[in-house]
Amino acid sequence: MKLAYVHNLPLEYYPPAAIFLDLLGRTEDTEVRVFTTGNRKNRKAYENQSVAISRGPAPNPDVNPLVRLLVAIWWHLKTALSLSAFKPDAILYVEPHSAIAAWIYYNVLRGTARLFIHHHEYYEPQDYHRPGMRLPRLGSRLERGDLFHRAQWISQTNEDRLRLAKDDHPDVPAGTWRMLPNYPPEAWTPPPAGTRKVASHSPLRLIYVGSASFADTYIEEIARWVAAHPGSLELHVCGYNVARDVWDWLDKEKFANVSHDSAGYAHDELPGILKQFDIGLVLYKGNTTNFIYNVPNKVFEYLRCGLEVWYPVEMAGMRNLRLRHSAPLRELNFAALNEVQHLLDQPSDQVSFDTSEFTAERAFLPVFEMLGISNRADCR
Repeated sequence: MKLAYVHNLPLEYYPPAAIFLDLLGRTEDTEVRVFTTGNRKNRKAYENQSVAISRGPAPNPDVNPLVRLLVAIWWHLKTALSLSAFKPDAILYVEPHSAIAAWIYYNVLRGTARLFIHHHEYYEPQDYHRPGMRLPRLGSRLERGDLFHRAQWISQTNEDRLRLAKDDHPDVPAGTWRMLPNYPPEAWTPPPAGTRKVASHSPLRLIYVGSASFADTYIEEIARWVAAHPGSLELHVCGYNVARDVWDWLDKEKFANVSHDSAGYAHDELPGILKQFDIGLVLYKGNTTNFIYNVPNKVFEYLRCGLEVWYPVEMAGMRNLRLRHSAPLRELNFAALNEVQHLLDQPSDQVSFDTSEFTAERAFLPVFEMLGISNRADCR
């Protein structure tokens, strides 16, 4: 079969997209073409010899807004024309950012491919009024008015976001909605059960991987708390999408037991890095509904590598995950970390958690089946 994967945002910013394409590349009798854009964060370009990747120019926030808008519109027009020429059996597009190209393909170029839609994030109406969201706002309107009703599959990343999306669109048949979670691949071999005991040694090693800013995360609170406990705690912060003023602040403070790496790591490097730590941190303040019900892919990466996960009390989605699966997740009030001294004084329970169900191969199997892709190597 012929599958088109349309991802207007750079693939390099979304490890689950790369994992999905890796698995697609291992299948037989499937021709895959990817339509995306370049990245401006110096991330190594995703490559896969088994899929053809077409990249438009990376969005440049420094150019004239009108020029930027025209470049973005041209990407959608060119992608729609390419889809029509490719004649795919199915299209899977990601986020409302990609929807305009799909709408043009179906409504102007009379395309007939089966349609699959996936959203990495959950968007409320006010989210589309943020700077830079003009075309995604149009894409969302096209989804509500047309594309959602064409789709055979519309997915969200977790149960809570899926519930919210279904409530927002009661006219879309319930059977169209699916959950497509962000799990690491089976190749991320977990440590043997019973080999790690969190907080049984000193210092306790904490790591934060991901985006960070003072406004949206508890990065300052956790760094100051760790710095106040030398000998008991160490923290490593890494990521390529951390606000510049966070790095500047850490450089200025020079906390002896807080290290950082502004370049981040390639995704396939993370298993070796994470297994050197005891605690994986999630630090979002829950400033939007999207982040209140966020269960980041880093959570499952931490768990797969044998770490306990600490998350803020504001993140209801994380709490629901803990209750559903009895996972080694600990809920903390990051605004008052001085109240959790017991974390330093008492060993945690043994971290022995079966992560076998939390693999990309299992997560993607339903969409592979609905697409009709056979001979699914490593997708069992």
